[in-house]
Amino acid sequence: MRKLLAKQQVRFLIAGCFNTALDFLILNVLTLALGLPVLAANTTSVLFGISISYALNHFFVFRYPHRISLRKFAEFFLITGVSSLGIQTLIIWLFEMLFATSFGNSLLLVPDAEGRHIIAINVAKFTAVLVGLVWNFTMYRFVVFRVPAGKADASEPVE
Repeated sequence: MRKLLAKQQVRFLIAGCFNTALDFLILNVLTLALGLPVLAANTTSVLFGISISYALNHFFVFRYPHRISLRKFAEFFLITGVSSLGIQTLIIWLFEMLFATSFGNSLLLVPDAEGRHIIAINVAKFTAVLVGLVWNFTMYRFVVFRVPAGKADASEPVE
C-alpha cells in the first residue's frame, strides 16, 4: 500500500474521489433537499470543493514543500475554477439543451417525487468531472505545484 501511495497519480485519484464525493453530496443536498436550482447548487458545491481540494493537493497529492499562500490558492482557484465552474457549468447546460431537459421536465432518466431527475443531474455532473480531470492534473502539476528545476521533485520520495 505504501508503494502505491508513493505514486502521485494514485494520490491524485484518491484525493479527487474524496473531493468529488463531497461535491456530489453537497450538490444533491442543495438541489434535492433544499430545492436550489441545479446551476446555483453546482456553483456552491464547486466553491466549497475547491477550498478542500487545494489543501488535499498541496499536502497529500503533490507534497508541495512550500507553505500555503494566497498567491498559490489564487492560481489553484483560477485553474480549478475554469474546470469546475466553467467546464462543468457548460457541460451541465449542454445536457439541459441537448436532452431538452431542465432536470425537472426531462424524459432522460428517473424522476423523484417532485419530478427532478436525480440520475440525470448526477450523470451530467459526472461527465463534467471527467472532462475536467485531465485539465486539473496537468495544470496543478505543471503550474500550481511545480517545483523549480534543480530541486528534488516534492511529489515523489527520494530513494
